[in-house]
Order: sequence, then structure tokens, then C-alpha cells
Amino acid sequence: MRYRVNKEKTLLVDGPACAQILSGAAEVLGAEIKPEMKVIIREGKRLPFEACSEFEAELFMGEQASCIETDVAAIPHSWRVTANNILSEKRGITVLILGGVDSGKTGFCIYLANSALKANWKVAVIDCDLGQSDLGPPGTVDLCFVPKPFTDLFALFPDDSVFVGVTSPSRAVGDVLDATIKLKAKALKRQEDCLTLINTDGWIDGDDAVKYKVRLIETVDPDHIVTIQTGDELDPIISSVKERNIIAIESPENIKKRDQKTRRLLRGFAYKKHLKGSKIRSFPLNWIKVEGSLNLNSQKRDQLREKMQKILETEILCCKETSKSIVLIIRKKASLNEEAVKIAEMEMGKKIIALRKGDEKGLLVSLEDPSGKMLGIGTIHNVDFRNRIIKICTPVDKPISKIKIGRIKLDPEGNEKEVLFDGSNMR
Repeated sequence: MRYRVNKEKTLLVDGPACAQILSGAAEVLGAEIKPEMKVIIREGKRLPFEACSEFEAELFMGEQASCIETDVAAIPHSWRVTANNILSEKRGITVLILGGVDSGKTGFCIYLANSALKANWKVAVIDCDLGQSDLGPPGTVDLCFVPKPFTDLFALFPDDSVFVGVTSPSRAVGDVLDATIKLKAKALKRQEDCLTLINTDGWIDGDDAVKYKVRLIETVDPDHIVTIQTGDELDPIISSVKERNIIAIESPENIKKRDQKTRRLLRGFAYKKHLKGSKIRSFPLNWIKVEGSLNLNSQKRDQLREKMQKILETEILCCKETSKSIVLIIRKKASLNEEAVKIAEMEMGKKIIALRKGDEKGLLVSLEDPSGKMLGIGTIHNVDFRNRIIKICTPVDKPISKIKIGRIKLDPEGNEKEVLFDGSNMR
């Protein structure tokens, strides 16, 4: 299907689709699209092709894909002004982007990155949106040194990542803050004069969200905070931060709204991208360190484990205590007396979360090298508690020294099934 678009018009394409410019000139979020270049538009995503001059494009449309020509500018005027003002300053600055769900945060991040690259800036992007991460797998905070203009963060791969293991920052505020400041420091150490862009999640409603965003701002200490809002939804956050350079920009008129089903679909694409080429690897639990939601390094004579076995009167394969709960794994067919569980909760003053052997299968994990660098992700295939061996399905083929277990559980196809221990604080 071919389209001819007049100068200063915009062609909005909803994926899944592939667009190829045949003649003329177009831009997508500040990236020049030359003739014969192909641009992939993922399912659940929308890209605006802005006509710098009249152009002709051929579109290959998948099921549920669509396109429409519009007079509305692809890039709002406030975006252009803000980008020009930021890039007129000295180099080596950090910009944090705030906004609600589907406000245009990622679009502006891409546009500002492309504008900076065209002005010969070095650019680093930190993606700390755990649930809708485009750069790395869901449940991670990621850093990428951008080599050239791009149209979708999903087309890039992170240079460094920190595994958090959940898809909502509300469950791991401290971990997200630690990861973001760690990656900012790495970005500045490698490229002191770069533009560091921090793309945040859309959690802005409620006291907890406001406190989190304020802590994020205080922790990151950005040179500029760019806010995108359609009303006054960010006012509680803005009014809570002092002496900050805050720049308000508008949300694009043609922003694509996504429902929960689409968001889950996009997370599935991201899991599969980073699990591609996975093979099953075996690791002796006595040789590597295991952290996270399950304590697989615990020994038979672990005091907590022995105490819980005595109270619950059943064999416990592993046991982990957090600030609010005790997570344990028992045999698949073992009996568990509910009265004994209540007694254990009263005595320990914490919620008892009991899993059956096999429930750990599919849990998302990260694998780290001896220096602590995350090498990639995988899923638990099996844990042999008797011989103390864990099998991980992962594309990582390098030596590892640590496995971090998250709370996200995937099915064999790499689709998200559930978040274990939901509602309990695992930190």
C-alpha cells in the first residue's frame, strides 16, 4: 500500500507495520528517514512520519494496523523550543522526564535524543520504567549510550542494566532509586560531557507516587525536569520540589492510548527479545550466590528454616525472611495445616507465604558476572533441592557468579503469567 504525503503533513502509523520511504524526506521523532530505509512500527505502538518535503511511502500493514494523514504537527512547538533551549547550554547535563501514563514521555525522550545527536552531542538514556521498559527487559532499570538517531528505544540494547525483578516501582522504590543513581554515575563516568536522559514511569497518582517521584528527583538531582501533563496532574509533585529548573511541555494531540492488555503484550515482546536464543544451564548452588525473592543458598541447619519446620510440622526446602513476610517452599504434595500457619504468623509477627515445589519454575532471574555486571536474564527451569542445583533457561553463555531471583513469572513462551508475592513487601 502506497501513500503520498504533502509537505508539513503527518502520517500516523499504528503497528504492526513496516514503512519504507520511496522518495522525498520524512522525520520520525527527529530522526531523518531516507529513501529505501525501513521503519518497523511494533504492535501497540504509533509512529508519526512528518513530511519535511512531499514524500511517498510504501506500508506493509499487519493485522489491526492502521494509518491516517493529519494536519496536526507531529512535534509540538513546545518540544522544539525546549530541545533548542536545553541544547544551547553547556554539555554534561541530566534531564529527567515526568508525566502520566501515555503522556508522550518516551516520544519526547527520543526526540530530544535525536536532536542532541544531530547537534553532535553524546547521548545516554536511562529507562527506569519497570513495567513498560522499551530499552531492557521489564523489571530492570537500563542504560544505553545511543550511537545514532533512532525511532524506537526497543531497537536498541542496553549497555548496562540493574535487575529489580518487579514491574511496578511501588513494590521496590528503594531498588529503583539505587539503580537509577548507579547508572547515572556510570553514564557520567564514561561520557562526562554527554546529555543524560532519564525516562520515568507513569505512576503519579496518590501520596505514595508523589513521594516516590520527589525522592527520585532528589536522588538523581537533574539539571532540568521536563513535565508533560494535560491538566494539573503533576502539580502535587511539582509543588513538593524546591529550587528546580522545571520545564512544562504539552502532550501531543495524537498520542496513542494503550489499555492493560496492550501493555502486557508489549512486556511480552520485551521478555522474548531478551530471552531469544535461550538454553538450559545448570549451576551448583554451592558455587554461586543467589539473591532476591527466594533464599536458595540456605543450608539444612538454617535456624529460621528449622524453626519454621518445627512450627509447621513439614519439610521446608528453602526459607527467606523479609521485613513483612516469610517466604518458604515445601514439597509439592506436602500437607500444610492452616492452624499451624496462623500460629507461625502470630509467633513470627509476619505473613507466611508458602509455595509448592515447582512454583518457582518460570520466575524471572538476572545473571551477573564476578564484577556485579548484569549479563542478561533467564527463567528458572528447575531447582534440585536435594543435589543443590538450579537450572536456568537463558541466552547468557558467559561465566556467572550471582543469580538474582525476581517475582515476575513467565510461561514457557515468555509471556507474563503473574507476579508472585503480590501485595507483600519483599524488601
